[in-house]
Amino acid sequence: MNLGALFKGRSKTPILAALIVMLLCVALSYWQWQRAAKKHAINQHIEKRQDQNLANRNNPESKVPIEQIDGEVQLTGRFVAGAVWYLDNQVVKGRVGFDVISVLEVSKTGEYVVVNLGFVPQRASRIPTLTSLSETKVTFPAYIKTNVSKGFTLADSAAESQQAHSIIQYIDLDYLSKASNRTLLPIIAYMTHDVLGSTEPHYQPVVMSPQKHEAYAVQWLLIAFSALVIGWKLSKKESGYV
Repeated sequence: MNLGALFKGRSKTPILAALIVMLLCVALSYWQWQRAAKKHAINQHIEKRQDQNLANRNNPESKVPIEQIDGEVQLTGRFVAGAVWYLDNQVVKGRVGFDVISVLEVSKTGEYVVVNLGFVPQRASRIPTLTSLSETKVTFPAYIKTNVSKGFTLADSAAESQQAHSIIQYIDLDYLSKASNRTLLPIIAYMTHDVLGSTEPHYQPVVMSPQKHEAYAVQWLLIAFSALVIGWKLSKKESGYV
């Protein structure tokens, strides 16, 4: 094929612009395929963990939380008295509020783990709906994660000042350890089903499904093809004025 004849009479600028857009879209499509593959792997890992939990449900020697990262377990223990904080800037189903954070003493091991108990809406003047936790033994399902990063925040510390109602900006295990005077496991447990009647657990290990990532990947490929076609047509139109 004579490439010179193929591009004869065409402007190079629209073609080059289209190629740049196409390459960018192909890169974004590849990134979405990678995200989809990762989500598939996470889902498979979760399903495997769930199967293991079903097999070990009646096993009194089931693993402790630190060995169940990225899996769901049944936690049994007592909440530490006075160890309640409210994680700011949470939005659930269009409602603004807080996540209730506490510390649980695990009955089996005597170790302490931070627990996200779920969402409570805010009241007037950005005051959380206060939650009172019983010190009696409680059992609930929870998803175990490693310590999360604080994400985007303008706060320099978890609690910048002595705010009322123990409001924190992000989960900082060092801060919570000092505040509760307990040595904490380097994990966070997210309650998955409400057993308290006062909070709304909402944590999801996978927020966007792999199928949605795959759909986005196909969309980026279609945009790449469209950009190439449009650039090719524009190059022909512009050449008529040369």
